[in-house]
Amino acid sequence: AAGHGAPRIAAALGYPLDGEGEVPRLRQTASRGRYYDVVGSSVAQAVTRLIYPLPDHAGAALGVHLTIDTDGALHLGPDATWLDDDATLDYRNNDEARAEFLAAGQRLLPALTDEDLAPGQVGYRPKLHDAGEPQADFLVWHDNGYVHLGGIESPGLTSALPLADLVADLLR
Repeated sequence: AAGHGAPRIAAALGYPLDGEGEVPRLRQTASRGRYYDVVGSSVAQAVTRLIYPLPDHAGAALGVHLTIDTDGALHLGPDATWLDDDATLDYRNNDEARAEFLAAGQRLLPALTDEDLAPGQVGYRPKLHDAGEPQADFLVWHDNGYVHLGGIESPGLTSALPLADLVADLLR
């Protein structure tokens, strides 16, 4: 479970990244996602559940949505930007997408204003498909004592313990 480095490990072991024979596609593409925090407003306090837009099945992600973290803070995001294989992962949110996030947020929460937004976190999701391709679920593949976990996005956190059990079973 090397995250974004999993394809490099597979390649170093001699596995073809684009799939061949019994080997599935192991290549991953990174998708950068930015968030904005909804701060200091009665708008943030009014949201008590996750709010998602209708999905765009051609899109790279679920679309900008409202989430609440374990501390009760409200976040708007993520967007999705596909990166080239050699791109540097940059975790800074330079606030360039504020207008886009405000427009997306107002579709979900019409009372949202520019003053309600502050640049939030940036994250990278490993994708097993390229832009414009159908979404792919995460991959668990085993060969001769090697277990490859690929494309494991946020549901992977929820699935971490069952995935660990599965890997242990595969290696027994």
